[in-house]
Amino acid sequence: MFLGVEIGEPESARPASRPVPSASDCARAAKLAERGSLVFVTLGEALTSRADSAPDRQRVCQSRLNPVATLAYVAPQTTSIGLVATATVTYAEPFHVSKALATLDHVSSGRAGWCVQVSAGAEEAQLFGHRSPRDRCGLYEEAVEFVEVVSLLWDSWEDGAEIRDAATGRFLDSAKIRPVDHQGRYFRVKGPGIVPRPPQGHPVTAVRIGSGDDLPLAARADMVFGRLERVAGARPRLRGGTRIIADLFVDCRGLPAGQWAWGASGAADIGGVREFADFLEARVRTGLVDGFRLVFADVTTELTRFVDEAVPELRTRRLVSPWGEGCRSFRERLGLPHKAPNSMVP
Repeated sequence: MFLGVEIGEPESARPASRPVPSASDCARAAKLAERGSLVFVTLGEALTSRADSAPDRQRVCQSRLNPVATLAYVAPQTTSIGLVATATVTYAEPFHVSKALATLDHVSSGRAGWCVQVSAGAEEAQLFGHRSPRDRCGLYEEAVEFVEVVSLLWDSWEDGAEIRDAATGRFLDSAKIRPVDHQGRYFRVKGPGIVPRPPQGHPVTAVRIGSGDDLPLAARADMVFGRLERVAGARPRLRGGTRIIADLFVDCRGLPAGQWAWGASGAADIGGVREFADFLEARVRTGLVDGFRLVFADVTTELTRFVDEAVPELRTRRLVSPWGEGCRSFRERLGLPHKAPNSMVP
């Protein structure tokens, strides 16, 4: 079972008196998740706040962290856990995103991932100088092409392109660096990239399936998230080997030790650790999903409870296990090839 956790915090569950989680908070959560043998953490991205008043909205927006930069800070403080940063691609450029994620993969020694996100809101459009949001169909077409261009930029460097031979004065093998020359509907990118190919070839690509609009984008993903019924129903539309991860919402506030409230469509069931483990095990063994991403109402306190109370039971059932020997990358931890093939190598 592939088990992960969102280390950001749902705004709807955060009291106004509690500050937005800091980079240090994210690092503590990631280290705790690693101690609990979880496979990955995700960090969402919010471009706007749901606050009603303009001053509050501005204050909260300025406090929001960049997921890629934050996980680059987390990476040296962890050793094995996958780091999945959300990247909103609608108002970004493939060159910048490819460079940032390649850097994260190098910094983490092959543990980077990215969750591709589309921005369709009017308020978000105005932040980037657009008076109204673009049509939804076009946004997703653009996102699919965005992922393609990012992959080409990663592939523009072959493995071994860096020579670094001081004796001969050769730093790069130019024959192993190729232009991209992409001419598409939304992007024209000459390339090549300027960062050596990531250790994983391609960092793990994830998509959260919120509606049918996400399916063409999800068809290019290594891993998908979403509500249980959506991700399970999407399996026929996904490529072979894509990891199906259901979001599991957990809220233990006000419950005594050993008691949990959880649900795949909002917290609904309440029980002890064994009942919680039974729920996870049953869904994975039926083949509906390959794992779960835990979304806590209060990750600061509830993740600690999860590691202390639930993980021992999950380890006894062999539903979670420490970083496997021989696994060198996040891709391998997911049972994927250690390195994605290079599409530009003849």
